[in-house]
Amino acid sequence: MDADTQTLTPMPDGFYWKPRCHLDTLPTGLFLHGEQVASMQQRVDGTWLARLTPEDGVHAPLLLRHCSSFDAGRRGCEMWALRHEQALRRKVAKKLQWIQDHVVLRGRGRQLDPRDVIGPA
Repeated sequence: MDADTQTLTPMPDGFYWKPRCHLDTLPTGLFLHGEQVASMQQRVDGTWLARLTPEDGVHAPLLLRHCSSFDAGRRGCEMWALRHEQALRRKVAKKLQWIQDHVVLRGRGRQLDPRDVIGPA
C-alpha cells in the first residue's frame, strides 16, 4: 500500500484512503473493504468538508463537518470511523453480501465469509 492510501492514525484492517473517482488527485475517500464510509470534499473557497456516511439511502442523514485542513479532516474521519467501527463493518458486510448474492456470483463461486469483513468476535 503506498503512502497516499495509508491512514494517518493506526486503523484496524480493511480501512484505507484512495481517490473517490478518477478525477480526484488526492486520497479523498476513506474506504472499508472497497466501500466508501467517509470522504473529504473541497469547497469552492478552498476549505475542506468531511462527509461521514453512517447509512446509505435517500433518507440517510447528511453529516458534514468543516475542517481546518485536509489532513485534519482525514484524521477526523478516521477517529469517527474508529468510534463507529462495528456499525460500519456490519453495514459493509451486509452490502457486500447483497452484492455477492444478487449481482456478482448469482450462486456461483466462493461464498463470502462474514468473519472476513466483520472481524473476529
